[in-house]
Amino acid sequence: MKNNEMRRIEERLIPAAAPDPPEGLLESIQKEIPEHLHLVEEKSEPTLTAWRLRLIAASIAVVVLGGLLALRVADVPRYSMKPLDNREAPSGRSVTETGPVDPASSVDTVGKASTPSAAVDEAGEKTARARQDVPRSSPAESRDREKLASERAQVETQAVVGPEQDQLAALGYVAVGEQDGQGLFDMADPPKKYTDEQTGEDYGRRQETFADQRWASVDQKEIREVPASEAELEGVAAITESPLRVEAPPATQRIAPPSTGGTHEPNDAPYGDMFFKSYGTNPFIDTEDDAQSTFGLDVDTGSFTLARGYIERGHLPPSEAIRVEEFVNYFDYGDPAPRRGEFTITAEGAPSPFASGPRYQLVRFGIKGREISSADRKPAMLIFVVDVSGSMQQENRLGLVKRSLEVLLDQLHGEDQVGLVIYGNRGRVLLEPTSDRYAIERAIHHLVPNGSTNAEEGLTLAYDLARNYRRRGAINRIILCSDGVANVGRTGPESILRRIQSGADQGIELTTIGFGMGNYNDVLMEQLADQGDGSYAYVDTLDEARRIFVENLTGTLQTIASDAKIQVEFNPETVSRYRLLGYENRDIADHRFRDDSVDAGEIGAGHEVTALYEIKLQQNVGKGDLLATLRLRYRSKVTGEVVETAVDMTRRNISKRWESASPALRLSSVVAEFAEILKGSYWAKEGSLDRLEQRAAGVAADYRGDREVQDLVTLIDQTRRLTPISEGYNEDE
Repeated sequence: MKNNEMRRIEERLIPAAAPDPPEGLLESIQKEIPEHLHLVEEKSEPTLTAWRLRLIAASIAVVVLGGLLALRVADVPRYSMKPLDNREAPSGRSVTETGPVDPASSVDTVGKASTPSAAVDEAGEKTARARQDVPRSSPAESRDREKLASERAQVETQAVVGPEQDQLAALGYVAVGEQDGQGLFDMADPPKKYTDEQTGEDYGRRQETFADQRWASVDQKEIREVPASEAELEGVAAITESPLRVEAPPATQRIAPPSTGGTHEPNDAPYGDMFFKSYGTNPFIDTEDDAQSTFGLDVDTGSFTLARGYIERGHLPPSEAIRVEEFVNYFDYGDPAPRRGEFTITAEGAPSPFASGPRYQLVRFGIKGREISSADRKPAMLIFVVDVSGSMQQENRLGLVKRSLEVLLDQLHGEDQVGLVIYGNRGRVLLEPTSDRYAIERAIHHLVPNGSTNAEEGLTLAYDLARNYRRRGAINRIILCSDGVANVGRTGPESILRRIQSGADQGIELTTIGFGMGNYNDVLMEQLADQGDGSYAYVDTLDEARRIFVENLTGTLQTIASDAKIQVEFNPETVSRYRLLGYENRDIADHRFRDDSVDAGEIGAGHEVTALYEIKLQQNVGKGDLLATLRLRYRSKVTGEVVETAVDMTRRNISKRWESASPALRLSSVVAEFAEILKGSYWAKEGSLDRLEQRAAGVAADYRGDREVQDLVTLIDQTRRLTPISEGYNEDE
């Protein structure tokens, strides 16, 4: 309510007099009062009664004014609070260094949220100012005036401190903060869940409601009104810190609603609309038929974290969600990094824990990339492509995206640039590449989910933007954050990549980061990264985001080798048969190993890649006999030249007992067997989670400082306690 209107009402209240009571009413009331309560002389009673009636009249007026004030609250402008910026090889292992030397290389082994003090101070000033405006009058009138002034100040305070909460509460939302207080505040899960279509319609109605609203931002002590921009009205709105908030439940405790509608998912599935693709399981191959095994390298880890999310929520993952190599490559095996070249190759083996018989061996080839310190990393030009479709509302997925990007921002250098593209119904360039940290953070903070999923248009805009801002000698990378459920335009990885293939040909690499459980497309996210010359990871917690964007940031951003592929040639005289564990969708025809037009894998700085083979030896193999030759072929990012190197493995590299093998081999064998049991592989049909947990606990003793290895033991135990895995293994594999 405006001040002059308030004053007019107050002025009208001051001279108001109570009407005279009906004749005889006072005498009848006086007779009702007991004698001992008569504390004043008879002549003063009319004055006392009149004062009481005036008090009643004033009280009625206050009630009326309160009603007028309540009606007026709806017209108060809405404000939002913006957070301020703060800001040597073991015995039995063969280790070989390979690749050209980069002379410039070197080896190198979130702000607190502000409190709305300015808003609170101004609220106190308004209260004091309102009290000063009260005219002097009788004690009763003064008390009423004080109450009225307090109510008026409270209404005005709400306009500064927290009206956004009223708006969010009406929509079924509350503002939430990260538990460790690192400065990003997002929207908690609404109590009511929707399908994608319903969510889009619901947000459309909300945007129409917001269209006539004016928002204010608080920058330190300045409070100013600003009109809502077009971007804000189409899915970008300020949802930031407020004095009233609750903590969001951990991601592992958030249960996604049925994405297909109803109360339960079809076919008793724990999560609906989960899109996976089965690539089968590699069989044993006789060396007499084919002695060569060829495949593209893969540093993806998405399958492991996605399966972990299922298990930690109390469900077994679908068998088609398991890719063994992504389980194995999630872990750090401690292989030595090259001191001069680009890669070291480790070759080792031990008796296989998967099969009985002394002739079955498990062979491990470990490839470790050159490490680059953060200070020596190339400058980066990064384009974030963020899915803001309605499905990103579920489980607060977009909130986790925003926190993850904030974690990444904390690791960037001053010369790095960041651009932002969003897509829902349509794609939109929200932020041109810039080094302005404030502008980047503000753009990220303003994201809310809305509409359908036009991933094709979003990625097309991102590649166009990356080409326009491409920097020579720098990292040029697109980072896609999405649940992968495209439903507008082209929706498959092949058709989308055909549209944007020229970007990958120009050295623009694509990293995909998956979010969400239920209504999630693993196929699209994994294949986009594969064909876009990048890597695929899945983020289920903020800790996982830190692992990708803090601990492994240089490897995530800077590639040291492209189109990397391996060919292992087994000696038929010493090896009778073999099978490769994983890499089913990375298979390359043997005769195309030296065809450099074949799209293979990319390896980042410091990345490790492990390939496991189960082999059966011929009888009477001597210690010095050749078992296999591994060839690594890749294009160096330093020289631009294609490099090929070879490493031999002999019987001498095989330990006599699994227990005496290196910790790296034992850990990788445990992880691989765990993946194969989850996958229901025919070759793991004799596997036991009880025995596997015991072996994992023994291995964990060698990795006491590695939290991920310790957590693996817990994960196996959680899996063992779930509903027993079916014995329906794929007999045709």
